[in-house]
Amino acid sequence: MRVTLFDCLDSFAWNLVHDLERLGAQVHVVQEGCWEEGLWDRTDALVLSPGPGLPEEHPQLLEVLAEAMSRHVPVLGVCLGMQAIQRQLGGELLNLASPLHGRQTLVSWEHVPKDLTPWMDMWHDLPSSMEVGHYHSWVVQEESMPSGLHANARNKEGLVMAMVHDTFPVAGVQFHPESVLTADGRKLLQGWLTAAQRCLANSASKVSLNFS
Repeated sequence: MRVTLFDCLDSFAWNLVHDLERLGAQVHVVQEGCWEEGLWDRTDALVLSPGPGLPEEHPQLLEVLAEAMSRHVPVLGVCLGMQAIQRQLGGELLNLASPLHGRQTLVSWEHVPKDLTPWMDMWHDLPSSMEVGHYHSWVVQEESMPSGLHANARNKEGLVMAMVHDTFPVAGVQFHPESVLTADGRKLLQGWLTAAQRCLANSASKVSLNFS
């Protein structure tokens, strides 16, 4: 699978690249502000990297995400990338009173509706609760979460730590799967790749049926 990583100039971006490559993905990195239309021809799936600040402060981030959704390209948003999904769809973010930088917390995975079956691969091999690493001071505000998005992981404070969309092949995690603080992070990335492949196969099947 050809994965394009949209780099929000974060030091963790290349850790994500290396982990995805170890899992068999062909990864191409494009820095913010450098996206060109022709890149869609070589992008089967898209990863939105972590980064500092807010989504609106990163050139092209929201625009590239919007185009990916219109093309039904599978997307994984990591940390800032997850916040970008929330903002692009009209939701708000919450500034934490105490930033979670270099800290590890326990998150618990929750039941997902049956109509989100393609995403089950994303957490199929994960424990029901797992320690994850954080480097952020903002989170998704669940009260303003747009229609179509579903929270499927929370921490002990009840904050949303992962979410998926029921129409678009879009998923996000607030923690860093590429961090050494997330022991099962590579399993999650493998699950996302498998889920993304299934979403692409489902999409291709629908196109085939429509034009048969």
